[in-house]
Amino acid sequence: MADFFGAPLCAWYVDRAQSRRLPWYFGIILITTGSLLFGLSSNIAMLMCSRVLHGVSSSILYTVGLAVLVDTIGKDEVGQWMGTAMSCNNVGIIISPLLGGILFDKGGKMAVFAIMLGLGAIDIILRLFMKEPPRETRVFMKSANSSGSFETGNGDEKEKTQISVVILPSTSESEPVSTSTAFRTRRLPGILALLRQPRLLAAMFGVFINETIIASLCATLPLFVHSTFHWTALAAGLIFLCIAIPTFGGPLAGALSDRFGARWIAVSGFALTAPMLVLLRLVQQDSLEHKVLLCALLTMAGAALTLFLAPLGAECSFVAEETSEEMGCDLYASSFSLMNCALASAGLLGPLAAGGLVNAAGWKWMTVALGSFCALGIVPCALVTGNRRAVQTSNDDSSA
Repeated sequence: MADFFGAPLCAWYVDRAQSRRLPWYFGIILITTGSLLFGLSSNIAMLMCSRVLHGVSSSILYTVGLAVLVDTIGKDEVGQWMGTAMSCNNVGIIISPLLGGILFDKGGKMAVFAIMLGLGAIDIILRLFMKEPPRETRVFMKSANSSGSFETGNGDEKEKTQISVVILPSTSESEPVSTSTAFRTRRLPGILALLRQPRLLAAMFGVFINETIIASLCATLPLFVHSTFHWTALAAGLIFLCIAIPTFGGPLAGALSDRFGARWIAVSGFALTAPMLVLLRLVQQDSLEHKVLLCALLTMAGAALTLFLAPLGAECSFVAEETSEEMGCDLYASSFSLMNCALASAGLLGPLAAGGLVNAAGWKWMTVALGSFCALGIVPCALVTGNRRAVQTSNDDSSA
């Protein structure tokens, strides 16, 4: 909950700040303080406070980190690098319970506490050495032919750059944006303006589906393999490597979306993941064949997940760029905060729903429900997700 409500508040400040440095340091301080409280907690109140601080710091670091990423990389590489970032997020969610369980079993709570502080220290060191590109004041001006033009100024020096953003429409026909509509949109708060964009809503729904799948499997899969195969906690944790390892293909999926567009890459990801989840119901017996089948299905599902996660993460950046031009202000952090809200809500609701389904109807019907829910992402992505996107500078136009 702290993660869900903290992200929009953080984005409101980050989009207006001249530097991402201050909120990033604030997030590191919060996560370090939360880790200290976690390690020293002696009652429920201290433990709850530590988790609240972890949630708020997560919303800050996630939102600011993705905003810095987009500021740093080229617009034609957003999908590739967004795929890298989202893959790391998935790997962390999947692997951390396994590593935390091993550390807790071998060294107790303080061992987990020490690792958390160590990771925080590494984050601080990397942040000190990172060269953040200077954020210049941007004044977005939307022209009638949908070409973006903005002026950048730093002090007394100003440079005007012409950028043409060519976007193939998501449908067969597209209507020009009227002046009155653009004027009404500029009056809206940034986050509300973003929520009016169907492409962003489709991307958020896809990210929500991904996180729901991961969180649901993290909650139910260990119990299933323990009851079916009589595996120990370590073996149950190692099975998640079948999902985690293929997610390192996120940069490849992002590069494909940069080249061919996000729409059909994402649709194919949903279409391939859904049957893999449904087929998990075939795993029933304590035999080598069924163990191999489980590992194979989880590996293929993990690979298919990357096909829609990376393109939809990049979609959030592209929608933020277009809406920023309409609104006349930077909305990258706001867009990523909404994506973070989708992740946080799925992390909360996914395990509750999956656990309830397993208790009420069993593992087989839970897998059917999970696969059917994944298939729901096909329709909005096929209808509104952006297709191939090209960014051309005025120099390219003049040379052509």
